[in-house]
Amino acid sequence: MLDVRCARLMRADLRSFARSLALVREADVRRDLLLELSSSDPGLAAVDLRRLVTMLEDRCLEARSSLARHVAEPGFAALAAAVQSESAIADLRIRPDVLLGDVLRCVNDSWKKAVRRLEREPTDTAGLHELRLALKHGRYALETVADVVPDEVSQLLRRLRMAQEAIGEHRDLVLAGHWLSSNASALGGNLTRRLLVEVGRREKRLRVRAARRAHQVLPALRRWQKGTRALRKGTKTGRS
Repeated sequence: MLDVRCARLMRADLRSFARSLALVREADVRRDLLLELSSSDPGLAAVDLRRLVTMLEDRCLEARSSLARHVAEPGFAALAAAVQSESAIADLRIRPDVLLGDVLRCVNDSWKKAVRRLEREPTDTAGLHELRLALKHGRYALETVADVVPDEVSQLLRRLRMAQEAIGEHRDLVLAGHWLSSNASALGGNLTRRLLVEVGRREKRLRVRAARRAHQVLPALRRWQKGTRALRKGTKTGRS
């Protein structure tokens, strides 16, 4: 069995690696998004566009270089070996005495935070971001029991993906706007202002769409809960 200290170190290393991966994705998405926005504005000066492209590409290279350094660290090699070790795999095995109802109750419990946020029907940027994080954990749990009441699960997963994609697209745009503002001096005032105007136009539209799609998740979740109620209460038996 993994000792507590080792498990904590592994979680910290995994979070660090995940963050490095996220920064690469963030840089790529920001580059593609801002280049697409700039291409829709014929009034931008060529020199401004070249400056924007150079800065965006430099940030992508920096993110990739940081990830490469992280992967090359001895600690990452040790982490990869530990994750694949027999002791780590043994810790992940499901006990043979766990009933299906027990698993479904755990999955249902994982939705408590998401349900609270869904019931508030957030329409602001911060609320939608927090909801997206909660939905992510609920979706991961739900996918472990996707073969139970498959029709209800299929509908819920479909609505989850649509909501997460819409909220994520909105979040990407907001982060791109923050990057523009924080790099205004290097980008130049005219370029920054023009792109921020377009970001503002799109942000409102994407925020409304994200809120609308998030609103569709809770009814599907209620149907899944209804479909699994008997199993969760133990009136039907089964094993995981």
